[in-house]
Amino acid sequence: MQSEQLRATRTTKGRPATFKRITSHRDKGRGGWRPPRWRPGRIRSLAVLAAGASLALAACGGSSPASSKSSSQTIVLWHNGSFAATTTKLLTNAFSKLHPGVKFDLVAQPSGDYFAALQAALISGKGPDIVNLWPAQYMTRFESRLVNLDPYIPTSLLQKVSGESYFAKNGSLSSGTYAVPFENQFYNGFYNKSLFAKAHIAAPPRTWSELTSDCAKLKSAGAIPIVYGAQSGSGEFNPVYEWSYLLAGVYPLKSWNGLLDGHISYSSRAIVNQLARWHGLDTAGCINSNALTNKVAANEFTSGKAAMIFKGSWDAGSFYQAMGSKVGAMLPPYSTSPMSGIIEETGEGYGIPVTATHKAMAIKFLKFILSPQGQEVIAKSGQAPVLPGYKATNPLQESLLSMANSSSYHVYPMFDNLMQAPVESVAARLLDQVLVGQVSPSQAASEIASAESNLPSSARAVDYHLGG
Repeated sequence: MQSEQLRATRTTKGRPATFKRITSHRDKGRGGWRPPRWRPGRIRSLAVLAAGASLALAACGGSSPASSKSSSQTIVLWHNGSFAATTTKLLTNAFSKLHPGVKFDLVAQPSGDYFAALQAALISGKGPDIVNLWPAQYMTRFESRLVNLDPYIPTSLLQKVSGESYFAKNGSLSSGTYAVPFENQFYNGFYNKSLFAKAHIAAPPRTWSELTSDCAKLKSAGAIPIVYGAQSGSGEFNPVYEWSYLLAGVYPLKSWNGLLDGHISYSSRAIVNQLARWHGLDTAGCINSNALTNKVAANEFTSGKAAMIFKGSWDAGSFYQAMGSKVGAMLPPYSTSPMSGIIEETGEGYGIPVTATHKAMAIKFLKFILSPQGQEVIAKSGQAPVLPGYKATNPLQESLLSMANSSSYHVYPMFDNLMQAPVESVAARLLDQVLVGQVSPSQAASEIASAESNLPSSARAVDYHLGG
């Protein structure tokens, strides 16, 4: 998720200083991406595959971590789906040039089963050398089976890395850091500048009322104001991206922990009203009628049929390639006053299993990611580097970074990364139905609140210290 990220001056802005462990069993993928739903894991079969991969490494005659002969080393790297494969490939190619003979076996694991497969591989002790990790509660279950990077990477450097605390034990870099992020991510929207100009709209909307007004203008200009759906497979869109903005529109960051520990109910009037306003986009004709079944939403946006689409910064590359200067980045304006929250978080990172065959070389690769050369590689890939002083070459990414760095916006993390799995499962199942009117806002809010209240006390005893 990444670069979406940021600068030394922002390493702690809007980010928790400490947090307690949350245990989650949800499987979710972001680029290659499937909506978060409970799925039966293929743990046993994938564990066998992981074991087979380890045996294959042994057959290759890989050297021990202490070996100085890098020419015989093949580093096995697991990634969750295909997202960011380009960035990873560029990083591994650049690293191999510095270490002649070192090769990488990049394994794209199925997104729906990634975390189950990773758990099985780590338990078996026959997993890869480097593993793709997501921050906050996605990572905590694996901490005991990952290499603590603190002895190998200076804390002074880690403190500069945007969002690094989400990859640290209890949010404290001095307590143990288990992954190095290779990109930042935003939840955001994109808009077609040409369609906005045709409808005589000077800038993206920043409030509910501006959004409704702009929708009417765009419809008159012959465009679909906002398009929902997926590009392939199920047409159903993932509502958790906008869920963060719906909450940011009514609660300051410091109140978000209250939702997680039950002090603020998900059925509060403020949330119900936000959901009602969101459904109002459907009743006003602002969205496509096939929002739950549309399989070509991105194509409709890039082809100029739709004026806005709400997804994430990982689509910045494909959208800019297809539309060039006609596309701009925006934020879902889900607020009665100008939206002042931007959802940004270190999206993905790489960690090292304690059982890695080539641990020493894997550590060198993670250190390379944070080197000037590594950050330049990330910048050239179109993602935003995670250290200050580097800019993304993709104008959309850089635009989002500028907003996040601006005093006009407050940085919020991705709320779904913080939610307990049973609660998010209910939210993900109901929220898209709320938008199209299949479930009422009050019913959805009530069911989400019930899921939270049914959690065991240990799962509710969380404190991310959000907002300071």
